[in-house]
Amino acid sequence: MEKFKVAIIGGYGGMGQIFTRLFKEEGLEVVITGPTQAKGEKAAEEIGVEYILDNAMAVKDADIVVVTVPIDKTIAIIKEIGPHIKSGALFMDLTSVKEEPCKAMAEFSNKNVEVIGTHPIFGPRVPDISGQVIVITPVRGKKWISWLKNLLEKHKARVFESTPEEHDKTMAVVQGLTHFAYISIGKTLDKLDFDIKKSKNFSSPIYELMLDMIGRIIGQDPKLYAEIQMENPNVKDIRDIFLETANELNKIVKERNEKEFIKIMAESAKHFGDVERAMGRSDKAIASLVSELEKLNSLIGKEVCLQHIYSGQRHLGIIESVTPEEVTLNDSGKLFSLKLSNVQILPNRERINFKIQKFGTTTRDFSVILDSNADENFLAELIKEHDENIVSTKIKDVYKSQKLGDDKKSVCFGIEMINNNVKAIELKAKEFFEKISGKLR
Repeated sequence: MEKFKVAIIGGYGGMGQIFTRLFKEEGLEVVITGPTQAKGEKAAEEIGVEYILDNAMAVKDADIVVVTVPIDKTIAIIKEIGPHIKSGALFMDLTSVKEEPCKAMAEFSNKNVEVIGTHPIFGPRVPDISGQVIVITPVRGKKWISWLKNLLEKHKARVFESTPEEHDKTMAVVQGLTHFAYISIGKTLDKLDFDIKKSKNFSSPIYELMLDMIGRIIGQDPKLYAEIQMENPNVKDIRDIFLETANELNKIVKERNEKEFIKIMAESAKHFGDVERAMGRSDKAIASLVSELEKLNSLIGKEVCLQHIYSGQRHLGIIESVTPEEVTLNDSGKLFSLKLSNVQILPNRERINFKIQKFGTTTRDFSVILDSNADENFLAELIKEHDENIVSTKIKDVYKSQKLGDDKKSVCFGIEMINNNVKAIELKAKEFFEKISGKLR
């Protein structure tokens, strides 16, 4: 990949940092900007890129310019930097609305600057773009489209192409309607002074999944969600239709018109299409929650390594207890609890690797008397299977003498083990060799 220079306006924000790290990982030269110098310099130092306070200075020799600022600031930033972007460069944004920003990028930049609107359909809490949907809306030029697609797909993003107009109409439902409905439910629970925590004692899995989705939305940046409602002009009509439909349904229920209620559900299901697929996917979501809880319960008293799904931080310890909400680990006598919704169980191999990284390793020698025809290399491999805390085993010496007899030999095994609770690992190694040979030197 060519070594392009990238300028990310707003690069120290949540989404800006995701793409800053992405471009940095590709070996590109990256400079970030932002209005708060202290924040910018701190983020730049952590990621290993350059921070510049002046937007125009940052973009003037950049091959790729990315705008990732609040929606209500996007047009003003585009107007500010557009005239300074060099001919042949790529001009793109990462906002949730596409029509107006794309028009502005095309209008306020040189006609030889290529313009591609870009909308990552995910929030800044995700660790990377793998598996995430990204919609691109090319406006001008062809040189950069395949480059951008290849880059995003290389990092396993799901890339879809659209027009800015189609994007905004679709997102008015995908984001606008969804957020509006869930925020409304959240506010309703607030007005009712409803005890959400207590209600989970009576809840179905679907209710809990709904609460999770509500919490996910209302727990994020309220300014961003307000802008999605207010900056996409298509959302107003969607909200009006939603409220009209809710009032109609409310009237039908009040009048106890069961026939009409059934008709509405049937028509909705028919329009929805593949309800079986929806049932299957929701069943899988429910099953995964139950399965994870069952697995953790089965591991009580055993060592696990749990990883936070957003921060990536890992926690090692023995499971003390499990509830539907939390798992409690014992780390060398210190108890701490983690929310189940925020962690995942790492495979055993990753757990062992983390232990090696955390504690390091140490080596102990074991001299063992074996039959002369014994295969010490096979035993060296076998002992690694005997204890997961044994990292590697080497044959350091094989010794024969008249004192041992023609039918015996002395083998020195150098055993590398995780440097944690070493005495217990040594004891297991001794027990292994005693079972094999009956004699240690």
